[in-house]
Amino acid sequence: MIGQFGVGFYSAYLVADKLAVYSRSCETDEANVWESSAGGTFTVTAVDDFEMARGTRLVLFLKPDNLEFCEEKKVKDIIKKHSEFINFEI
Repeated sequence: MIGQFGVGFYSAYLVADKLAVYSRSCETDEANVWESSAGGTFTVTAVDDFEMARGTRLVLFLKPDNLEFCEEKKVKDIIKKHSEFINFEI
């Protein structure tokens, strides 16, 4: 599974117990959610109420000792530090 998403994606499990990736490639396509609690298993399910016409949303279910990552300032600082070079809106 690491070859498909990369080590960076799986580093999210350092702070989260579970991940959910909601995605739709275009307005006419079905939206899906990929969910996993690590351990090599995952589910992919169709989503009826995904409000984005296209795009991806990553949801982290944080571990109790990592709730500092819910603070807006902390998130903005991390994004600014590591994503200034990305040409897409985050």
